Amino acid sequence: MPHPSELVAPVDYAALAPAGITEPRPVSVLPGARSYLNVAYATMIGWRPLRLDLHVPTGPGPYPVVVYAHGGSFVGGIPAIGPWHDLPRRGIAVASVAYRLAGEVSFPEPVEDLRAAIRWVRASADRFGLAADRIAGWGSSAGGYLMTMAALTGTRPLGREVGTHLDVSPALSAVVDHYGVADLARLREDAHENTEEQLRAIDAIVAQFLGSCPPSAADPLALAGPGAPPFLIMHGDDDHRVGLAQSKRLQKGLSRAGVSATLVVVPGADHAAPEFSSPELVDRAVRFLFESWEM
Repeated sequence: MPHPSELVAPVDYAALAPAGITEPRPVSVLPGARSYLNVAYATMIGWRPLRLDLHVPTGPGPYPVVVYAHGGSFVGGIPAIGPWHDLPRRGIAVASVAYRLAGEVSFPEPVEDLRAAIRWVRASADRFGLAADRIAGWGSSAGGYLMTMAALTGTRPLGREVGTHLDVSPALSAVVDHYGVADLARLREDAHENTEEQLRAIDAIVAQFLGSCPPSAADPLALAGPGAPPFLIMHGDDDHRVGLAQSKRLQKGLSRAGVSATLVVVPGADHAAPEFSSPELVDRAVRFLFESWEM
């Protein structure tokens, strides 16, 4: 059976509608930001358009950008959630991305969605007052894994590329990873104080996400090497869903591969705990981002 994208030629549907309906319009939903909601960053035959919310600090710019990937165990989540809501007030634009979930596609397609979003942000920099040379990635949980993979692929696609800016670089200048999955083959082993039923649920989610792909083909450390962006990894030491050992293994593996990687262990924090949105940890991430952009 052919891939859905091979059934008919791509169609620019936006060109068939009045511009007033399809053109992104700024709204005010966050302090110190103008926001463009539900902006299509990629379309492909056979799937819904992929969309993001773009929040740009008020003022002329150009502003550095964080491309954010939400959590949700690969099967849920929305772009409105995450620890990034205060970033526009700090002078950082945010593109929070909706990607295809594991009920729609399997690995590596969601990684290609993030790569398409990064390319769209870079290609749209002049239009929205963004700094095309200062784009970082940030992800939480499943989104942390996907952003890690997108950062480590560089210019090498893992699957079928999507979007309309294939000649634009998807490179990132830094990555913030909040309690992200890093080793799918050992996620059950690293889980902390889970029941057998909870462990079976973890196994089912991993199987759904990977599809026919073996875990070894989805290992981020197989892609790591010199030239990858620096990483700031934050993980709670009481994480029951994605054990701290996942981030410890990622940090050590990245460092061995010549990638700058710092692990911050958050005492007493469980998975997706409110501590990760605290001013202290957001400050730490913002300092890391600006230091990376100034390198």
